[in-house]
Amino acid sequence: MNDPPASVRRALRHLTPHRAAGALLLLSAALCAASAARTLLGIGGATTAEAIYDVGIVTACVTWCLRAAVPDPAHWAFVCGVAASLLWVAGAGVTAVEGNDSAFSTADVLMFGIHPLVVLGFFLYGRSSVPRPIPAPRWVDAALSALTVAAVGAAFVIEGALASVGDATVTAAVYPTGAVVLAAIAVGLLALRGWAFDRRFALIVAGAGCFVITEILYRHAQAQSGVAEFGTLYDVGWMAGALLLAAAAWQPQRPLPSEPRRSEIVVPILLGAIALVVLVVEGGQARPAPLTITLSGLAVATLIARMALSLTTNYRLLQHSRREAITDSVTGLGNGRRLVADLERLGGARATLVLLDLNGFKGYNDTFGHLAGDQLLRRIGQALAAAAEPDGRAYRMGGDEFCVLLGPDATTTPAELAAGAAQRGDGFTVTAAYGAVALPREADDAVAALRLADERMYAHKRDDSARGEPVVAALTAVIAAHDPQLHRHAEAVARLADATAAALGLDADERRLVRHAALLHDLGTLALPAGATAEPGPLADDEEAFVERHTVFGERMIAATPALRRVATVVRASRERWDGSGYPDRLAGTAIPRAARIVFACHAFDAIVGDRPHAPARTRAEAVEIMRRCAGSSFDPAVVEALAGAVEREVTTAARAARTAAPQPA
Repeated sequence: MNDPPASVRRALRHLTPHRAAGALLLLSAALCAASAARTLLGIGGATTAEAIYDVGIVTACVTWCLRAAVPDPAHWAFVCGVAASLLWVAGAGVTAVEGNDSAFSTADVLMFGIHPLVVLGFFLYGRSSVPRPIPAPRWVDAALSALTVAAVGAAFVIEGALASVGDATVTAAVYPTGAVVLAAIAVGLLALRGWAFDRRFALIVAGAGCFVITEILYRHAQAQSGVAEFGTLYDVGWMAGALLLAAAAWQPQRPLPSEPRRSEIVVPILLGAIALVVLVVEGGQARPAPLTITLSGLAVATLIARMALSLTTNYRLLQHSRREAITDSVTGLGNGRRLVADLERLGGARATLVLLDLNGFKGYNDTFGHLAGDQLLRRIGQALAAAAEPDGRAYRMGGDEFCVLLGPDATTTPAELAAGAAQRGDGFTVTAAYGAVALPREADDAVAALRLADERMYAHKRDDSARGEPVVAALTAVIAAHDPQLHRHAEAVARLADATAAALGLDADERRLVRHAALLHDLGTLALPAGATAEPGPLADDEEAFVERHTVFGERMIAATPALRRVATVVRASRERWDGSGYPDRLAGTAIPRAARIVFACHAFDAIVGDRPHAPARTRAEAVEIMRRCAGSSFDPAVVEALAGAVEREVTTAARAARTAAPQPA
């Protein structure tokens, strides 16, 4: 046996199912056009018409079979389509052999199975294309749509088909009923999709529409004349329906839009109005059709259920919106709007309003990230809510501000609330300043109460800072008395650290923290033996480990003053390195408090430009270059760049001042 030519082998190798389907669809379109031209121009006889029709149906069947062989989410829907098309081809074959009997034939037995298979295919396609869970309103819309279409079909198609035949045959009842059911299922599926079309579903609806309209018109004409013939425009309608469904099968399945559409409101209203009109008109007849009355009545009842469901849904949405409007999304506490409403509802009853502002939260947020910051806010909110019980309530005003409304018999004091809100851990300390107002004695409305509480809270915050300043000054004086050179180093580091913090955009509170930590970052060295840090050579391992404890010693000395606990935390971390090789806790990256990263970089810079026992002093430019080389390993790169900018501005300012002070030539 001879092998096929090379050109044929190449063509077969490139013949994919998609290309074969494209060729079959083109053939189906050509046959459909040929059938229409033959009918309109009167070319050929019934045999030619039957041949074109049979080839067209077989072509559509083969196209469906190919589609069922290609993976797709709607695979089983296509399998149902294949089974239906095979029954159609078989029915057409029987008709070609036995003739086209207008009453009942063996072909009708086969054709009766098409509608159930198509309905099952629609169901399976809906399962694969409609996202679940399907909202309850869409189920009701689907029922309303299907019942309305069925009611209209019963009024204009089924009842008319049965009434037009004196001795109603099985085919006169089954085919129109199947067409109406198919239309109802298609519209119901469209409702489940939220009335959203893509190219595939548009072709499905168009193909089903061709079948339904052609079937209804054909059966009506058959009932009127009692004759069923080939070679009419009905053949074109059936072939066009088969072509459109075959083309739909090869379209890609697109995701449905997630947002609600206006059509989900408008279309159910229109369908409900149609059902109501059918019910009223049919009910006004002398002999109303029971099927039409039943279906239209059910559609109107479904419309009423849809309205009730919409009202219930809207009420729930309104309640949800109200809750969201007065609830803080991070902590679950009431927000400022809820607080104002509760204050207005007091109506002169006694209460205590406590406004709290967190100290150190911004640094915590910058160091550990926003997710950790939100978790900290939730913990603080829970602590305040628990402290306010049983007759008080906690609120989050936004940012790092909280508020607590205490009842007249509350035993919790504002100071206890602030203490309960404080959070401490490795590398961070968050405290709370507060302001309290007695209602209605000190303020008789919400605005005045909040303004007074805010003023007292900031006064308390300033008092906390003021209480820390004398201690910082006293400890700085101790350093100066013990080691003047160490004091000069601390002063230089503090000036540069403040400029660097300003370049990084830190607020006044954070800059004060940086400045205090810079002044005291070497305080712990006072607890070391004299000369331990001035040895020219390397230290032994045990000596080095002991010297590295100086930040811990400094933390303990500073933390003895509650107002300086945040400063103590920064001092402990002031020798941590960006890559985790520092001490005492081996912190790395953003786990190191930002203030400590600034202090460490400025400490290193001042050490490089100063005289050291083991290395000569470098110029400022050389020091900046060294710092940049170590950025990403020892130092935070962002801090290094801010420090370099601060040094450059300092040099520029000094040069300008020198030029101004220089004597001018006579």
